[in-house]
Amino acid sequence: MRETLAMVDAMAREIGLDGAEIAARKDFLEFSAADVAALRDVHGLLEDERERFSTAFYAHLMRFAGMRALIGGEDVAARLRGAQSAYFRSLTAGEYGEDYVRDRLRVGMVHQRIGLEPKWYIGAYRKYLSELTGMLQARLAGEPRRFAAAIDAVLKVVCFDMGLALDTYAHAAQRSVVQNQNYLEQVIDGMPAGLLVVDAAQRVRSMNRMMAELLDAPEEALAAGYPLGQLIPCADLAARVAEALDSGAPQDNVLVTMDGRADGVRYLEFNIRRTLQAGEELLLLIGQDVTFRRKARLRLQESEEFFRLTFNQAAVGIGLLAADGRLLRVNHKLSQILGYTEVELLQRFFQQLTCEEDLPDELALVERLKAGEIRDYQREKRMLRRDGSQVWVTVSVSAMRDAQGQLRFISVVKDISRRKQAEEALLRMANHDALTGLPNRALMQDRLSQAIAHAHRNGSQVAVMFIDLDRFKHVNDSLGHDAGDQMIVEIARRLSGSLRETDTVARQGGDEFVVVLPELAGEEDAAIVAEKLLENLFQPLHLGTQEVFPTGSIGIAMYPRDGADGATLLKHADSAMYKSKGQGGHHYCFYQAAMGEEAVEHLRLEGALQRALQRKEFLLHYQPVLDIGSGAVSGVEALLRWQPQGRAMVPPADFIPLAEETGLIVPIGEWVLQTAMEQQVAWRRQGLPPVRVSVNLSARQFLGQDVALQVSQLLARTGCDPRYLTLEITESVLMENPAAATETMARLAEMGVQLAIDDFGTGYSSLASLKRFPIHSLKIDRSFVSDLTQDADDAAIVNAVIALAHSMKLNVIAEGVETSEQLAFLSEHGCDQMQGYCFSRPVEPQAIGALLRAARAA
Repeated sequence: MRETLAMVDAMAREIGLDGAEIAARKDFLEFSAADVAALRDVHGLLEDERERFSTAFYAHLMRFAGMRALIGGEDVAARLRGAQSAYFRSLTAGEYGEDYVRDRLRVGMVHQRIGLEPKWYIGAYRKYLSELTGMLQARLAGEPRRFAAAIDAVLKVVCFDMGLALDTYAHAAQRSVVQNQNYLEQVIDGMPAGLLVVDAAQRVRSMNRMMAELLDAPEEALAAGYPLGQLIPCADLAARVAEALDSGAPQDNVLVTMDGRADGVRYLEFNIRRTLQAGEELLLLIGQDVTFRRKARLRLQESEEFFRLTFNQAAVGIGLLAADGRLLRVNHKLSQILGYTEVELLQRFFQQLTCEEDLPDELALVERLKAGEIRDYQREKRMLRRDGSQVWVTVSVSAMRDAQGQLRFISVVKDISRRKQAEEALLRMANHDALTGLPNRALMQDRLSQAIAHAHRNGSQVAVMFIDLDRFKHVNDSLGHDAGDQMIVEIARRLSGSLRETDTVARQGGDEFVVVLPELAGEEDAAIVAEKLLENLFQPLHLGTQEVFPTGSIGIAMYPRDGADGATLLKHADSAMYKSKGQGGHHYCFYQAAMGEEAVEHLRLEGALQRALQRKEFLLHYQPVLDIGSGAVSGVEALLRWQPQGRAMVPPADFIPLAEETGLIVPIGEWVLQTAMEQQVAWRRQGLPPVRVSVNLSARQFLGQDVALQVSQLLARTGCDPRYLTLEITESVLMENPAAATETMARLAEMGVQLAIDDFGTGYSSLASLKRFPIHSLKIDRSFVSDLTQDADDAAIVNAVIALAHSMKLNVIAEGVETSEQLAFLSEHGCDQMQGYCFSRPVEPQAIGALLRAARAA
């Protein structure tokens, strides 16, 4: 209350309402002591009418929404009604001194504060006068003079009150304007932005302190009328100022470069607004220094561009995730890894993209990140692609806070599926055969060791079977390696399908397999399994258009009888397998102690064969080739023999397969070819008639070497006549790689060398398939000739071969002719030549020389 009275006194002083001013106002209103007496008279007359007057007055006020909003609820209305009643009572109370004036100023100030506009104030007085006049007229109907005096006095005091109220409102408004102006001046002068006021002539009217500092304005520019173009020499700004003056349209973000300053280039940004003041058009140029912001923006743009390029072109997937796992931003690589579009990924949570088995560990790590226990983590896991497949990835996840302080996760995802596949492949390669998928030697040996340990504990037995396919090389050579691989795969399937789940079948290499049978009661159980395996092997197998019946040789070693460890059992099973193969194949044999001695002998023979070339223990015998029609010797076939020093001659069947197996057949074949050529030259120099020399070429020699170049060099070195040299090649060698064989044979034929197909009928070729090769002769295999006179099928085959060969203009030679009956058959059916014991065994070169001399003498 004391504060309010102080404010009222201050307002009275500011308005100038002292005693003299109040007296002057009363005098101007002709407000006299008689009026005071009349008002007191009215006060007494209306004392009992005040309640009715107050009710009618407030009923009038509440008719208007604006007044209802100011008055408020019933409780407030009741209090205001009482205050208003007291106010009107004081109006006729007869005391109109300084206290009265102060009270009226206080009421006016309160009404101004609550927003009671003057129109409502005046309207309320009008209502008061109207009601008061009616009441007085009713009371003073018979006293016109008294009525007139009362009305005149009431009118004067109401006008006096209204004057005070209006002064209060006017002063409050003026005071607000002054305060606002002062406040505005302080704000403008203290604002961080510069303000420049320009008139229609583009001359400076004023500027605040900040603008003067921004422009480093000279003293003369601070005075009104300084040209804007001199203060800020910028064509773009001048144009935008003119545009604002002309159209009144706001001009924003006008950039001005301030060069030539001691602190370097600075950038100011202006917003321009047109305004009217006292009918004059002015422009407000609001400017601020954006040097730091602009440079920061440029750096930010560079940084954002660098980040964007790095983010989008990164070789790894990158994702920004919310704390709940929702993806907020992803790059192209992450979309590529997961097979989703970026839009699809932004609709998903990482929980939906993580393999179910890996999710618990992932969620545990995320919770530790949220709790601040760790700052980042890295792990390998499986994620789910859009097509439902899984992809192995390495994820590196770090926690961060964004500009709003929200927890975010940065996840870097690297696709390691290829590495995982490589690891799995390496693991599988380390333990499984690449072609068949069977366990390899390493895994088999591990399982064999486990089987032996288990058998040792429970007193059972273990069988180890070494299986080698019979004549697999023949299939490989004749039908090609693809057919051989197909056969190996099928054999692996048949072996696996014949065994228990606890058994192991492994590929040892090539066409060799090992079977481990744990927990057997004895060798009878092993024999039953071996018979089953042989039976399942010997089922028809289609390799292309050819049908074959695979067979195998099985060697069996038993734990603990034949060995206490895996290496010994495998070695003994291998020895038993060779014994089985020696019996013709498609058989099984159990290991016996004597087999070890045979294996030692095989090893000794291999070492001796290695030394045979160095010691020149090889020699050639020659078997004559007889022309059936004339009975003359038309040529010889060079046949390899081995005569070790101080020992008996080794049969070809005992060492040639071993030479093929070890690869020694290549250097031995080169020696045979050179020796045979030299022998032909030697016979010719002895004056003997020309004799054709035939030399067999092995598969390794023909396919693995440049035979044509080798023959060309030997012809030049030895002086051998190529017209009398025949090279014999088996049909299986030709069919293994027909394209390469055709090229090599063409080069040999160009030299004049003749070519023959050896052992025809034992492979998988046909005469039609041989048409592509430049051959001159066919040699019918001895297996067809031996039963020629007893087996009608063999006779028919030989007859057909002779007829078809002649139709292709090929010479036909029969091998292994031993009887006169065989010779007669061949002669009758037009066979051209023969060789065999019927005429001569292979003999030494001297015997061939004697034979040729005898033929010449005859």
